Amino acid sequence: MQSIQFIRQKTIVKLAITLLFIKVFFFNVTSIIDDGTSSSEELEYKEDWTPQLGEQLGLTQKEYRVKRRQYRWRRKQGGGSTLNLFGGEQKLEDDDITFMNDNYYGGYSNDVNIPPTMGYYNLSCPFEWYKYSCAFMQDNEFDEQITAASVQYYQQNLAEIQRAFESVVINPQQPPTRIFMAGDSLLRQVFISVACNAHSLNAVEQSEVQWREEWPCPEKLTTKCVFTGGQHSGFDAASVRFTNGMEIHFVPHRGFAYSDMSKGEPDVLERMKWQIDNLGNKIGFGTKTALRPSGPMTHLVYNVGAHFTLMESRNMLNSFVSNIAMPLMRSKSEHRPKIVYVITPTAHFNTPDGQYIRKDRMDDERSKCVERVSYNPRAELEKRILKAGVNVDVLLDYDDLELGALHVQRGDCMHYCMPGAADLVAARLLESF
Repeated sequence: MQSIQFIRQKTIVKLAITLLFIKVFFFNVTSIIDDGTSSSEELEYKEDWTPQLGEQLGLTQKEYRVKRRQYRWRRKQGGGSTLNLFGGEQKLEDDDITFMNDNYYGGYSNDVNIPPTMGYYNLSCPFEWYKYSCAFMQDNEFDEQITAASVQYYQQNLAEIQRAFESVVINPQQPPTRIFMAGDSLLRQVFISVACNAHSLNAVEQSEVQWREEWPCPEKLTTKCVFTGGQHSGFDAASVRFTNGMEIHFVPHRGFAYSDMSKGEPDVLERMKWQIDNLGNKIGFGTKTALRPSGPMTHLVYNVGAHFTLMESRNMLNSFVSNIAMPLMRSKSEHRPKIVYVITPTAHFNTPDGQYIRKDRMDDERSKCVERVSYNPRAELEKRILKAGVNVDVLLDYDDLELGALHVQRGDCMHYCMPGAADLVAARLLESF
């Protein structure tokens, strides 16, 4: 009897050991299968980059960061996408991202998300230029701080930006607004902002962007030149028509960047002066817009820009006032275009007044962007000559003396990262309409 009981106990022990072995075996197999079938997105974008991971994926550290940022942008409609870069260590609910602090520009994150309501990021907008997309261009920790600071600025002002865009480019307009923007690359950034934010709201009905087949690389970006032509490189003229009938046409005010000057207008103001003198205080779009305007101009948005000395700028401003603005302001016609002047944004070069000086004097130290300057000499000049309600209808200021941390850097302390400072100006421009 005892031998039978012993045999039973021995059998039970063997059975338990066998079952335990089977359980361990299947657990390992399941783990292997799970590891092997985990999505590439989880593998690629949930982990921090390491040389081993880079070798496994065939990606450099920068390529990996770009892919992860693009992946997170595509997921922006999901939860946990509100970013607070300056709040110290915080985590997004879904993404388990820790934000860092204690650095020059405040806390920042390698993984930036735009709120799901609207916005653009890292060339998600078809109108973006790559050299203004700091998220696309970033290559190190300092670049990431600049990107994060710019996105933070955008988000801090998102309520005003969204309110302006939804009220102007979404709501029906009677009659439709037709805007002519003439300026240099600084005003073109405002156009890009209008187009990109409207695009994120699915408010663009038709567009035409004259992307150049060849676009030169900025001098400081020769080793990072990605788009030498085509989309995201550079354009001269561009037009956007929104679903509510509103349309905006941008044309450079001093010709296109071609050696053949016939491709653009050498001087938009000269053409407008001729129209006023010969057509009875009327101005038109000219013939160089990317899309043909659907009707007469309702708004003229102008800016002299930063390519001239202060004396040259003064002469251009005085010419604009005497030949264009005042004749239109004195006109009794109800259909005259409303005149909006956008103040030239502040330059933050490491020079006494923040301005760019002669090229042969702009060494590496002077080419660095400082966080703030005490005044903007170009803005002060423009405000002395131009008066809202007197010789222009609206004078729109960047108010950006302390926004030096938001420039694209790399020797460019004039243009801002996008999204960023230009978006708030674009929203206020729409509000002025």
